[in-house]
Amino acid sequence: MEENASNISKKCNCGANNKITCPNCSEIKMVILLKNGYSHLKLTGNKGRKVNPVWYNHLSKNRKNANTLVNAMYRRFKDSAYSGKANKVNFYSNTTGELITSISL
Repeated sequence: MEENASNISKKCNCGANNKITCPNCSEIKMVILLKNGYSHLKLTGNKGRKVNPVWYNHLSKNRKNANTLVNAMYRRFKDSAYSGKANKVNFYSNTTGELITSISL
């Protein structure tokens, strides 16, 4: 009954059956804007274009507030291979596309 009261789900419900994160169902999207000279860390996107890495929050955490999610994602970023190689990290609402916060590094 409580599930019907909230559209926020702990599971992927777009049909992709993602287990941990989902580009459609996760609440927060983090874009890592890399410094010049780190193009080798960019990911290959559509048509072979190189794009900055994008992370999504864990689906199991979708019910937490945006600040909690941003803090957890930033903490994971600081321990990643991208730490020290980025100019900025932007956090967006994955449902509205609005910028939540931007952290200059």
